[in-house]
Amino acid sequence: MAEAAARDDAELAGLLADAFRSQAAGGQWAVAAVAIGGGRRAAWCHGATPQSAFELASVTKTFTALLLAALAVQQRVTLDDPLARYLPAAAGAPTRLVDLATHSAGYPRLPRAIVRHMLSRDPYARLTDRQIDREVQRLSRRLRAASYPVSYSNLGFGVLSRALAAAGGRPFGQLLAAEVLQPLGLDMTLDTDPGPDRLPGHSSSGRRTPPWHNPALPGAGCLWASIDQLGDYLAAHLHPEQTMLHQAIELALQPPQPTRSPPGQVCLGWMRRETGHSRVHWHNGSTYGFGSFVALDRQHDAAVGALINRQRPPGLDAAAMSVLRHMASRPAGA
Repeated sequence: MAEAAARDDAELAGLLADAFRSQAAGGQWAVAAVAIGGGRRAAWCHGATPQSAFELASVTKTFTALLLAALAVQQRVTLDDPLARYLPAAAGAPTRLVDLATHSAGYPRLPRAIVRHMLSRDPYARLTDRQIDREVQRLSRRLRAASYPVSYSNLGFGVLSRALAAAGGRPFGQLLAAEVLQPLGLDMTLDTDPGPDRLPGHSSSGRRTPPWHNPALPGAGCLWASIDQLGDYLAAHLHPEQTMLHQAIELALQPPQPTRSPPGQVCLGWMRRETGHSRVHWHNGSTYGFGSFVALDRQHDAAVGALINRQRPPGLDAAAMSVLRHMASRPAGA
């Protein structure tokens, strides 16, 4: 499939092509990227269309955090609610929802039950609700503080999604669709809903890999999206006042508490770092078959997203950040 540009801004499309063409490795991988800013928008695709669906992997966590923020704005939960209010397995621990959303709950990166399955092609698919409840019980017996130094945790975000589902009284996917995806006009799908536009994933060596499924920890990484949908999501974060989730987006993009991980900060789901004269919110993701990256520079009204159908290569993040820096260096509309 040939390269394709969309959304009419030729300059931005050319900038994306220059930055991401090498990521396609001569056509071996499908790559899609989007840039938004200063009233302009463009998407560039190689081996895909703007509607082709990729696994978002851990970029899903920003959606899970936005769900937390939306429920907090509606006063259905508070950030400081104890996890045990929604998950009885957490009884006895001071862990709060905000601790899970900022990777500061003291949870390990992975649940112990999954470690022996990480070499399988779909490792999270084997996790059960019972195993996660046992993991939370085990951790709750030893955790004595509400907040710990920041340590990235897939388990923590998955447990957060379980707590939000309990608070909302419906399965996580349904709750996310009702409170986040539909209000933003995003017709995105979960890993349980295969669609005709989904691309196959590949390992870094080129072997085709199956999509991941995450039934017990969905908020850690369960969403699929096209680059057009990802662009709409990023645009909402640049101008939340134009959306139905204005307050929730603003809440999600603020660090709710000091973190012991300088120089960066952790907002609800988003990482934030100062880069020169810019404050950048970002997140990346990777499965065994897909890679993703998103970044926002709201001070300069710029955002970039990138998707690839192979395990995330080291250069994907750097390519996206190079585009964001270029956009931030130019006046809006220039």
